[in-house]
Amino acid sequence: MTAEKNIADKQKKRRQALALAAAFLCAALLFYTALGGALSGSLGQTLEGPLPDGAQGPAAARSMGKALRPKPVPPDWEFTIISTGDVMMHSPQTKAGYDPSDKSYDFAFMFEHVAPILREGDLVIGNLETPLAGEANGGYTGYPMFNAPEILARNLKDAGFTLVSTANNHSLDRRYTGLCATLDHLDEAGLLHTGTFRTPEERGRIAKTKVKGVSVAFIAATYGTNGLTLPAEHGYAVNYIDRDRLLDDISRARREGARYVIVMLHWGLEYQTKPNQEQTGLALELLKGGADLILGNHPHVLQKGEAVHPQELFGEGADAKDEKTRFVMYSQGNFISNQEGMDRNVSILLKLTIGVDGATGETYFKEAGYIPIYTQKRNPQGASRHTVWPLELALADLEGGGGAFGAGDRAILPKAWDYAVKSQPDLDLLKVAEHSGSPEASDWQD
Repeated sequence: MTAEKNIADKQKKRRQALALAAAFLCAALLFYTALGGALSGSLGQTLEGPLPDGAQGPAAARSMGKALRPKPVPPDWEFTIISTGDVMMHSPQTKAGYDPSDKSYDFAFMFEHVAPILREGDLVIGNLETPLAGEANGGYTGYPMFNAPEILARNLKDAGFTLVSTANNHSLDRRYTGLCATLDHLDEAGLLHTGTFRTPEERGRIAKTKVKGVSVAFIAATYGTNGLTLPAEHGYAVNYIDRDRLLDDISRARREGARYVIVMLHWGLEYQTKPNQEQTGLALELLKGGADLILGNHPHVLQKGEAVHPQELFGEGADAKDEKTRFVMYSQGNFISNQEGMDRNVSILLKLTIGVDGATGETYFKEAGYIPIYTQKRNPQGASRHTVWPLELALADLEGGGGAFGAGDRAILPKAWDYAVKSQPDLDLLKVAEHSGSPEASDWQD
């Protein structure tokens, strides 16, 4: 019995030990599970933010972490601006676009060689230096009191233009009624415009549009209107150059959310190839005041374009927010006209590439280049046929014996190229890519 009792005691002690070990193991497991959940919840609260009511445990923390994890910053992107000089319509140009068979006008042929390039731009800007007041408003006339057929608005839109400035010294050639009719015709064609206004409310609005998601604002003004004045009740209708008002408009555009501000100025002296002190001084003030780009016209000949770096505006100690390169083009000459002289028939298509910061949406200057252009005024038979050519394509036709030009143009074209290139020492010369003979196949090429 004693031996059996000893065996029973040993078995009892073994069972007690096993029970104690099992209890300890269960307690440890329960503690570990509770601790793990608490830690996961705590980490979820610390790293990802507090969990919503009712959410518990690691799965909830992982789900919340995914929801609150910062989104990746989108990459930078860019948009392009193409700018042209003065769009003028002298009487020979108007006659060249007339079709006596149905007594209609059409000027699409004037832009057929440059339209493929213009259409490459995300934003295409020009200066419309003629009213489109309608034939009933004094007839269609050229210099000195312009009024062109209203189909020109549609032709410009079809060629690729986005917006035109209407503030220039010919804004009032058909007075206030002609000014209003011009804007009506631009609206009908779907062309944006600024610089002249039909109502005080229209004057009070800053013209803006979205370009690849970026809010771009436009402000335009002119030095004068050839001595023509508005009645007092319509004094708002033309935006004249006034430094303080321009600075106010730039500031207001920024307050209204514009990320890029373009100022178009009709300024300077006619036929002068260098900007004067009034132009350079005002440009620096407006750029310092918040303008990103200044596009000038009126001289009818080319003046330089240049990037303006922050040190030139704010000094070497400029704050980071001011360290942004701006650009000014003092004059692009004539995009198309009937004026005489090589310097008045040679111009450029200015191309600007603007970057957009993917993280902040802020814009920044990337690069500027140009394509030289030339206005052919007569076809080889001597008839008026005003056509804007990329000079590279014109020279290629000349060298290849294409026969598009008469003797007068053939003598001028090589000199025209040199003239255009020398006018822009600070910009990159861009070339038109190889094409199959059709303007539609042209493209930008560095």
